[in-house]
Amino acid sequence: MRKFRAVSVAVSGLVLGLAAERAAAADFTVGFAIAQSGWMTAYDGDSHKGALIAIDDLNAKGGVLGNTIKTVFADTKSDPAQAGIAGETVLKQGAKFMLASCDFDMGGPAGLAAQKAGVLVISICSGSPKWGPVGIGELAFTTGHAAQVDGFLMAEWAFNKKGWKRAYMLRDTSLTYTRAQCAGFEERWKELAGGLAGVDTFKNDDPSIATQITRLKALNPQPDVLFICTYAPGGPTALRQLRAAGINQPIMSGLAMDGAYWLDGVPGLSNFYVPTYGSVFGDDPDPEVRDFVEKFKKKFGQPPATSISVLGYRAMQKFAIAAEKAKSTDSQAVRKELEKFSEQKVLGGVVWYDDKVHVLDRTRALIMQVQGGKMGSSGEYVQSAKRVPYDVLFKE
Repeated sequence: MRKFRAVSVAVSGLVLGLAAERAAAADFTVGFAIAQSGWMTAYDGDSHKGALIAIDDLNAKGGVLGNTIKTVFADTKSDPAQAGIAGETVLKQGAKFMLASCDFDMGGPAGLAAQKAGVLVISICSGSPKWGPVGIGELAFTTGHAAQVDGFLMAEWAFNKKGWKRAYMLRDTSLTYTRAQCAGFEERWKELAGGLAGVDTFKNDDPSIATQITRLKALNPQPDVLFICTYAPGGPTALRQLRAAGINQPIMSGLAMDGAYWLDGVPGLSNFYVPTYGSVFGDDPDPEVRDFVEKFKKKFGQPPATSISVLGYRAMQKFAIAAEKAKSTDSQAVRKELEKFSEQKVLGGVVWYDDKVHVLDRTRALIMQVQGGKMGSSGEYVQSAKRVPYDVLFKE
């Protein structure tokens, strides 16, 4: 009888132990502190859906280190004051890894909440190096490239591939992102062409840029190309006014102007170019990106509005790769592996980090073009010829 009881207790202990182990490995909660309402949904909306596709793919293969990935959400309402609250909310719901908004101003407070709690946080697509040790802290990363990279890449493409020698820059001063993007373009253009033909500023919510247009039209000689660092809705408003004023030169912008969702606001727009992570229109030259777009359509009933959705997929992909390398989902362990990334293969490209910079300082981009009011792939992927120097990453 004593032997039976001893065996029974041992077996019960083993069963309880296995049950506890399985419970501990049952799930891993990812918190989305993102905009689910307001203007930032144009960027957070599809990018977070890309992350959900990655979670589906990971869970189909057993999750992360055997942990099924669960999700919790909190709405930042496109308001920095609400972002910190959203971050705290998902942490209270058990998030062990956080995905934050696509902008430093809009997502930074959520990132700070994660850093304070000792939880790794990745901005889905911000272009600010402040997602890192010099800013939020060592547990903060961004899947995006530095905003200055857009400026570097488009300056190189315009000067070296298109042969445009006189560039004019219109700077939207409303966000860190747009100011930094223009700072990158100005820095690289000076290196390539010796200086800009002119610079002017506006704010995204300005109803009119008539004064800036008057100054631009007074330039003699006129510029070959315009670079405008902006985003919707103010970007399309400015473009419409420029074309209506007879300014027909090619216009370039950055990643925030990807997608066709804003084109109705600028009827018949042509000669407009942006660097993207891929085409969402089924004409991307990379089959891996085309396959991702098909998955997106199958899951959500329509293709993504912009290529920023690729970055959502990459965010989860990078966490999973680093966790596998670390053999742990512990935030510090994953951080150390992320900082070792060197030309790490991910959806549609490669990424790298180090212990100083948690944002990409160089990128590969597909040049998208708008002709006759329609956006499509140019068929040309280009790689930044030069990495953005460390000190320039913090210029605005």
